[in-house]
Formats: sequence, C-alpha cells, structure tokens
Amino acid sequence: MDRYKNLLSQTELIGHAPEIEQIRKSIPSLAESDQHVAILGEPGTEKLVAAIMVYEKSNRKHDPLILSDATRLNAAYDMELWQLFKEQDPEIINKETINGTLVLQNLDHLNSESQNKILNIARKGYFKSKEQDKVFQTDLRIIATTSPKILQAVNEGTFDSELYFSISELMIKFPSLIDRKQDIPLLFDYFLQQICTDLNRPVPAINFEIFNQMLKHNWAGNIKELENVVRSLVLSSPEDELLPEMLPFYNQKKQFNKIELQSLGLAVSQVEKELIEKALRRFAGNQSRAAKILGISEPNMRFKMKKLGISKDDFILGTES
Repeated sequence: MDRYKNLLSQTELIGHAPEIEQIRKSIPSLAESDQHVAILGEPGTEKLVAAIMVYEKSNRKHDPLILSDATRLNAAYDMELWQLFKEQDPEIINKETINGTLVLQNLDHLNSESQNKILNIARKGYFKSKEQDKVFQTDLRIIATTSPKILQAVNEGTFDSELYFSISELMIKFPSLIDRKQDIPLLFDYFLQQICTDLNRPVPAINFEIFNQMLKHNWAGNIKELENVVRSLVLSSPEDELLPEMLPFYNQKKQFNKIELQSLGLAVSQVEKELIEKALRRFAGNQSRAAKILGISEPNMRFKMKKLGISKDDFILGTES
C-alpha cells in the first residue's frame, strides 16, 4: 500500500489478538464481494487501514479509489465528490458512468442532506453533478468507517436506516486497544521503528516500566493515542534511552530493568508473563478460566506457562493484584 503512505501512518494490521486475527482472515473474502462494507470501531482504531486493505485485495483495485469524509461532504457535497472524481479520472466528463471504490470516513457524521445523496449512490446508482448539470450513473462500491454510535442514531431516527442497512451489507468490527493489550508491545515497536526512521535516529533502549505503565492505561484514543505517545516519548527522551517518566500518564514508584527494544521477544514475554500471572491470580490458579479471559486456548496457556516458568500452584489463593 505504498501509494497511501501519505494518508496512513500504519499500513497493516498489527497484532495477534483473536479479534485482529479474525479480521485479518476475513478481509480477502470481504474484498472478493462487491457489496458495500461498514467498518465499525471507536475513534483511533484501524478502520481506515482495513478499508484500504479491502480495496487493495478487491477486483476493483485497478479502478479509481475515491477517499473522502463526512465533514467535507457536509460542507460541499457536490463540489467535493466531483473534484475527487475528476482527480481520479480526468476524462470523466465524457463518460456516462462513474466507477471505482468510495472510501467514506466517519459515516455517522453525515448530515441528513448528505445522507440522502449518498443513498442515491449506494442504493439507486446515480450522482448528479451541479457543475456539469448532468446525471451520471454510478458503479461505486462504498466502504464506510463509523463509530458504533451510528447504531444509536439509527434507532433514534437521526440517521437514515435505509442508508445504514444499504452500506452495512458486510461489516467489520474493530476492538478497542484496551481489549487487546497483548498487542501493545508489537504496536509500540512498529511505531517506534517508523518514527526513528523518519527522524533518522537509532532505535533507543527502553525501560520495561514503559510497558508496565501502558498495560495499566485505559487508551481512550486507541491506536492513534498509542502512536502519539510513542512519538512524544521519542522526542522528549534522550536519543539513547526512552524514559518512562516522559509518559503523559506516568505514575509508578519502582522502575524495571532496561532492555533493548530490538529484543522484542523479551518485551513480549515479560508482558505475557504479567498478564498470565494476573489472570491466574484472579481465578485462583484455574488455567481454563484464565486462558478464556486472555483469549487464548488452554493448551497454548499451558505452553506459555511452561516457557515462562509459571506454576499454577503459586496462585491457588487467588488474591488479584
């Protein structure tokens, strides 16, 4: 997806949380279909990344990609779309049909007028250009991103239900970062490598206390917040070491030993060990219940415990920290 790197700081789905693995597996089959797609998730999740991935794997990948958002459409719907159509195909004025894929961000922010006009494309297959005083037929697949709040708006009648159900023929639901904490080290490494490359800096050492702090944070801003935190850490810390006290949510009495970020396996193992021990403590050493809350199989749980030197007998009393 090199052509979109100017639009996306993240160009792939990162992580091994069960929800992310399922989305990753579903994208090729969703891409093969020609139905519209709704991608639901809280602000800051990887909705746009998934939308571009669906386009790139679809049969329309050689047709135009039109990328817009609700704010611009609300301000000047006809002008915005017509300009985007012309940018993708300068010969559009001589054609009867507009085709391609429309990636529409923040569907839930569309006002009622824009909802009606998008419905004309999604359901009725036409676009009226005021500038050309002409009605074009459309063969556009819509991939729309939205927050889950759209469901409440549909129920309350403030968002057109016909439009919503037309676009949500297929659906992807993204988890919040707080529900996939095991992916934090991988995402952290991805953004750190990228930011250091952009700044032409070597990758610094990192104190594990940074990961300890991140596991406790609520991540209301999700992946985008994590990216911003990594950038802030890099810019505010010495070039050779990331300092945990530079975290905006820093609040910890003791520090852990410093490790090199290049040894990501060690960082992931330490995070896994902390999560597994907390789950076992919560359920008094019950491996089955601990594995379920962590989103892994019980055999995988036993394998990780053996690898990390964790014994269930140490957690029989079940005092959760």
